Amino acid sequence: MNILDPGHRYELACLDAPNDDYVETLTFVKREGDKYPGNVGHHPGTNIQEVLRALIDRLWYLDVQDHDDRNEQIIFKLRDSIYLLEERAADRHNRQFFKIMTDGIENYDFCKKCGHIGCKGDCHE
Repeated sequence: MNILDPGHRYELACLDAPNDDYVETLTFVKREGDKYPGNVGHHPGTNIQEVLRALIDRLWYLDVQDHDDRNEQIIFKLRDSIYLLEERAADRHNRQFFKIMTDGIENYDFCKKCGHIGCKGDCHE
């Protein structure tokens, strides 16, 4: 992993690439303003929860190829991580977060503006 913009943009190693210089870039959203101290510049990107959703899907896929009981434990922990991130976001935005089941949390609808579960779309007003 190579950090291009701390907390926001990373180059990740790429397996089976045509050459050693080939990388995958992971970009997280970067916003500016009072709520984002230290950020200079802004750009679109994803959030941690979306990456965790992709990891959960990847593990289910791999488990079909070669089952391992530990995959379910890993998925449980990734789902729990999504839950904790969403609970934290709700607290930061003074939004009530209803206790939800973590099983299948990766399939819950989320706000297309802020990326959080339970937001009604008034997150940037």
